[in-house]
Amino acid sequence: MDRKTDANLIRKRIAWIVSGAGTAVLAAAFALWIAREHPSTPGMLAAGLSVALFVFGCWRFVPGWIAFFAPQTELLPAGKAPKHAVAGVALLAFAVEALLFGVVTLILSIRNGNGFTFNGALNFWKCLDSNHYLDIAREWYVPKSFLETTEEWFQNSDEVGRAVQLVFLPGYPLVVYPVWRILGNDVIAGLLVSAAAFPAACCMLYKLLLLDTDHRTAFRTVVMLLLLPGGFFFLAPMSESLYLLLALAALYCFRKKQWLAAGLLGAYCAFTRTVGLLLAAPLILEWIRMRPKKKKQKKHWLFGLAAILAVPVGFLAYLWINKTVSGSATQFLLYQHRWWNQHLGWFFNTASYQTDYLIGNLAEGSRESAFGLWLPNLLWHFGTLALFALTAKKLRPSYAAWFIAFFVIAIGATWLLSGPRYLLSMPVTAMMLALVTEKRWQKIAAACVLVPFSALYLYAFVCRWQVW
Repeated sequence: MDRKTDANLIRKRIAWIVSGAGTAVLAAAFALWIAREHPSTPGMLAAGLSVALFVFGCWRFVPGWIAFFAPQTELLPAGKAPKHAVAGVALLAFAVEALLFGVVTLILSIRNGNGFTFNGALNFWKCLDSNHYLDIAREWYVPKSFLETTEEWFQNSDEVGRAVQLVFLPGYPLVVYPVWRILGNDVIAGLLVSAAAFPAACCMLYKLLLLDTDHRTAFRTVVMLLLLPGGFFFLAPMSESLYLLLALAALYCFRKKQWLAAGLLGAYCAFTRTVGLLLAAPLILEWIRMRPKKKKQKKHWLFGLAAILAVPVGFLAYLWINKTVSGSATQFLLYQHRWWNQHLGWFFNTASYQTDYLIGNLAEGSRESAFGLWLPNLLWHFGTLALFALTAKKLRPSYAAWFIAFFVIAIGATWLLSGPRYLLSMPVTAMMLALVTEKRWQKIAAACVLVPFSALYLYAFVCRWQVW
């Protein structure tokens, strides 16, 4: 047996051990959850399906993850973009944004009739979490002593709504602030920031994928992102577009070994959204893969480690703001728990309680919550897991690890209302979709599914059917 065959056998055994251990841990957690929560039969079936898809995807991912650390020579870039391709991507993304804004305005004008005004259409965008971000951009956070945040205060104080906005990170409001000061209108400022960030993010996604693949695959990934239901989230005055831009730009700069830019962008990403911390997952894998073969290169390689360590610095800056505003660095966790009943749980528990709520709302005839909230959440939950199960072997292991970490943390929230919004801003979702639409009929099938769902979800959003 030669060395290469022996190494492959060792990696295969390690993959089996890692996969088996992970499956055993998740199975134990699932059994304990059943014993403690006593879920309904539909809820337990939904949770079981969630676990099964997740485990199947991870079993397919682990061998590639193990092999990813084997020394390899990687040449960048892998694909060459046609002339003006990046500009074309930006124009396409901007055109989709303009179309979404126009359709929203048209639907509002039809629904409101003679009472429609353009200012009213602008103020419509102060929904979802937009109002919180815009309040912070104008007035910053409302100070509230840690000692005053008692249960009685949460129940009786009129100030609680503004105080708990501390849970929203300041990265996006700080970018909106100077635009608002110039224009004097916070909604327009927020819309412009998002409208500029999203096309830039699409360009970064395209350029990042060109490091590994060709123009067609990279462009198809951008198109799939544009077709996914919920594109209006990227236009809204919220942090999704900026987060997507920062995450992709940091990863791109890191892979190009532009360490300073990668560190600064990664830090601001974690200063913009809590899940920005999870950017460390793909960065660490890429850093290990880049390990130098010569001692002279090790000093340069350490700059990559510094870029990774810069990511949590952005979140530490947010904790410092918590401390200065409220007196406690972890005050946002208290607000999350007491105001939103939010803390970290198991992703399969999310599938369970959302299934129960969907069934309950359908029985009660509450279509707004059933079709605007719970059904989209479940479709995104199982849809992305199914895509992961199908594409885990094809995905670049660092990106697959990023998706796993993101899904477990973001979807594991104990009171999840914004699952579609979170998974939409996870760029690996679009990458996976592009991998299963390589053939012409697959592209057509994807468009036939995504376009109607996007239209229905947009209508539910305009009608305010509990879309969060």
